[in-house]
Amino acid sequence: MGIPSCWLCITYILSILTSIYFYGINICLSIWCNHRSRGSIIITYFITDPSFPFPKILNAIKNKKPTFVCYRNKNYYDESEILEFINFAKKYSKIFINYESLKNKDLLTYFDGIHLPSSKLHLIENFKEKIVIASTHNLTEVKNSKNADFITFSPIFNSKGRIGVGVEKLNEICKIHKNTIALGGIISNKEVEKIKKSCAVGFASIRYFLT
Repeated sequence: MGIPSCWLCITYILSILTSIYFYGINICLSIWCNHRSRGSIIITYFITDPSFPFPKILNAIKNKKPTFVCYRNKNYYDESEILEFINFAKKYSKIFINYESLKNKDLLTYFDGIHLPSSKLHLIENFKEKIVIASTHNLTEVKNSKNADFITFSPIFNSKGRIGVGVEKLNEICKIHKNTIALGGIISNKEVEKIKKSCAVGFASIRYFLT
């Protein structure tokens, strides 16, 4: 039998040999965090906010084309809006839904993944067929999220009256969970440049994508 030439076969073999996982991203995340050159970012993660007009959110997705985008709306439930989000955003990004916005569990099939709040970390194993992102804010939550595909850790910078923990603490967290996404107070390229110098695989934000 000859050496397989198709990319899917090669990817499969690599995944067996090195425990690399590919979520539609053409790079190996588990190795990249340790060996990437500083100054690069792989994941940009846009978390939506219902306080902004929905058309503005869709426009931001189209213009910024984040790697991941998460539908998050704790203010009201509008299934037609969620369906519009799905149909539009999937053209530009991997799409996620916040657990607390998922009132109709049947809709999960249309999403690439789910974002769990820190109060729902015990549900990580329930979503093995999806990409799971877990919210964390302290060491205990990080350790409880070891089986999540990604975690967000926050706040890195000062945000909404909360004091940021800083990039040094972020790097400590990255040693525990290799796929850590920085969150909190990231509103401009100034903060993004600091994240690029960290070991985080990317950053998440609301305001960065809407300004």
